[in-house]
Amino acid sequence: MLAYLKGEIIAKEMSGGPVDRLVIDVGGVGFEVAVAHSTLMTVGQPGDQATVHVSVAIRETEWTIFGFARHDERQMFTLLQSVTGIGPRLALALVGTLGVDTLVEAVTSENQKMISQAPGVGAKVAQRIILELKTKMEDFAAARGKTIANPAQTKGQHAVIEEVTDILSHYGYTPTEIQSALKEAEKAGVPRDTAEELLRFTLKLLGAGALK
Repeated sequence: MLAYLKGEIIAKEMSGGPVDRLVIDVGGVGFEVAVAHSTLMTVGQPGDQATVHVSVAIRETEWTIFGFARHDERQMFTLLQSVTGIGPRLALALVGTLGVDTLVEAVTSENQKMISQAPGVGAKVAQRIILELKTKMEDFAAARGKTIANPAQTKGQHAVIEEVTDILSHYGYTPTEIQSALKEAEKAGVPRDTAEELLRFTLKLLGAGALK
């Protein structure tokens, strides 16, 4: 129905939950778009021109437009909804909290704990995602030209990430903050062989408020 919206950002509104609000003017028509917090923070400011990739969810009483900064996030959003019991809002929370690359890695390596970091996702839902999407995720990664990591190496790295995640959670940081810090660490090439360096890097980022 709609693939993307391109126009001027009119308003941005944080809800405090996993779904925020964006209003974009396209040719004089204002579209209200439900977005993850990560998208709201990166798409631009009111007055800026922006392109938002969208997916429309139609129910008996309402139509909701969900928006994404990137096309592959929209693809992942659609893929997640093929899992039994996962609707658009939970799919948005997963994409917004973990991001595409982390979701692919977590599902293909069967990292249930990582998937459970997303708001509203418990152990049973995480297990179902792995069961129903593992093969599809491998195909998804291959279509994007991504190589699935060596299982033994991945398992060791996940143990480090889990340790760091547990420590950061104990310090009171939210799953969204933790995943954002871990993504920045990955971009910066911080080693994941031991927890010490990764923890030092993420704590520095979070303590400085650099991700807000």
